[in-house]
Amino acid sequence: MSHSLSSLTLAATLVLISGAALASSCDPSEADVTDTSIMHYRESKCARKTIEQAKEKFDEGVTLEKRGEMSRMCSNFNSALMQLEQYRRGDWRDNYSRVAKEVDEDFADRLARFEKTICPQKIQLYRHLSSKGDAWAMFRLGSSYAKGIGVRQNDTEALSWFQQAADRDHPDAYMALGMMYSDGMAFAPDYPIAFNWFSKSAELNNAEAQFQLGGMYRKGMGVEKSPKQAVEWYRKAAEQGHEGAKARLKEMYRAKEAKEPLFGY
Repeated sequence: MSHSLSSLTLAATLVLISGAALASSCDPSEADVTDTSIMHYRESKCARKTIEQAKEKFDEGVTLEKRGEMSRMCSNFNSALMQLEQYRRGDWRDNYSRVAKEVDEDFADRLARFEKTICPQKIQLYRHLSSKGDAWAMFRLGSSYAKGIGVRQNDTEALSWFQQAADRDHPDAYMALGMMYSDGMAFAPDYPIAFNWFSKSAELNNAEAQFQLGGMYRKGMGVEKSPKQAVEWYRKAAEQGHEGAKARLKEMYRAKEAKEPLFGY
């Protein structure tokens, strides 16, 4: 093959690759384009079409649920979510923020509905979202392994997924890790580590984490014993209506571990 012919072949190949990279993700019949703005417009149209299709699938799923056809309902819900999920990322979103927002809101609403079911596909969805770096899904996978829901109970797997979610600043994962390290699931308890995770959660005003911190300060677990600090954290939790914290405060007052205030907690 001559040099000029090779150059032409290479050029043609690059054009084809460029066009393929901008092929429509929802309508294969559309001609490939090299203009990014056109492709982004097509993607926004596809996203809006997907929103409508997802609604139809969910509406059908609700009807199937009423008829007791749970397996088909689960398939509909899962299919709709997976269709929407593919439009939760992509360069096109920058220029079509209104459609992107609709996709995100629809996905969140339908995911919340899906969460209320016992559909086995939830685990598949968690894994898929986790592979995309979704901290919420990582936390849900951790919870599934911790409780043995949809998967075989496995504390080591639960710990791994909770840690990955916490590394991405998922607040619920802080509390979950604190409980795992304080209860010693899958390993011996490590109270200093538990204390650190409870502290991160308590700083976000989690009443249960504040309650747990109160107990650690009261008993000197993972931190130097301090009735004063214990009372302070129990009060924070009690002010949020935590019944356990209220009970512990009364215990401490009766045992003269702390002075009971004239008003409040």
